[in-house]
Amino acid sequence: MVKALVLHGGAGSWRDESVRGRAEEAVGECTRLAWRLLDESNNALKAVVEAVRCMEDSGVLNAGYGSTLNLLGERSLDAGLMTSTGLMGAVAAVKATRNPILLAKIVAEETPHILLAGEDADRLALLKGLPPLPPPPQHVVDRYIQAVRRLLGGELKQEYYKKIYEFASLHSSVYYQMLKELVSVFDTVGAVAVDDKGVLAAATSTGGVTLKLPGRVGDTPVPGAGFYASTNTACSATGIGEYIIRTMPCLRLDIEVSNGVGLREALGKVMSHVNASVGLDALGFIGVDREGNIFYAYNTEGMLVGYTRDGRDVYVASQHPEKMRVL
Repeated sequence: MVKALVLHGGAGSWRDESVRGRAEEAVGECTRLAWRLLDESNNALKAVVEAVRCMEDSGVLNAGYGSTLNLLGERSLDAGLMTSTGLMGAVAAVKATRNPILLAKIVAEETPHILLAGEDADRLALLKGLPPLPPPPQHVVDRYIQAVRRLLGGELKQEYYKKIYEFASLHSSVYYQMLKELVSVFDTVGAVAVDDKGVLAAATSTGGVTLKLPGRVGDTPVPGAGFYASTNTACSATGIGEYIIRTMPCLRLDIEVSNGVGLREALGKVMSHVNASVGLDALGFIGVDREGNIFYAYNTEGMLVGYTRDGRDVYVASQHPEKMRVL
């Protein structure tokens, strides 16, 4: 068997060179860290959880400490994980836990549940001694203020944000006036791996879409959408959560591969369905199969990806020669 590890730091434009540079550095560091654990432990689950925890702690990616803010300037975090052995756990709408992926692992391994949400999930994290979520870094606050100004100024042309603006305007007593007083990012982080025992694992974590309505939960804690693992593939998705839930790319890909369709053809079929169903600039995903083949696909401007099979050759980039590849 061949060990392989793939990380993503989110789909999006990645046009800002300073942001892109810090993000690529973080994904590279987390890829190397997770590979060392995979190499030493030969445990795919440990590797993907450590990869995601590392990205949550980076502060420059939209997960954990660096999570984006919702419409009212709050944070609400989601995470999920799954292995080919049947382990599955997720958390949604947590607001006080630094590393939601560690909490999702506790849900998977120590409870009979699959998904815990809200303040009761945070209460479990406190009970288990997980570190609390610190205040957001300044760059997250600055980006939020800029996004609010662009939303109120009608500069966010994407249909998704037009609907948020219309909703906020319609319910001005609750949202719009609060935004005025305060005066396109949809990234996420994820990791997939296969160990030489043939176990596949996937993990995903996010702060959600910038300026989302309070209470919104996206694809990240939904098996088959934000994450999925079977005996054939492991997959982690990123993008606009509602579009990911509508198209279920990770589950759809696994079904194609399980039915004997080759990886390249399966990727093409999934992305054709995505493009026809929800359009361009919607999502991306990474994955590995049981043979250690690495793959990714996206229809956004870019997607931050890092991967390795041997720990020496670590590839990290947010722009790629092709938007759909099998390696």
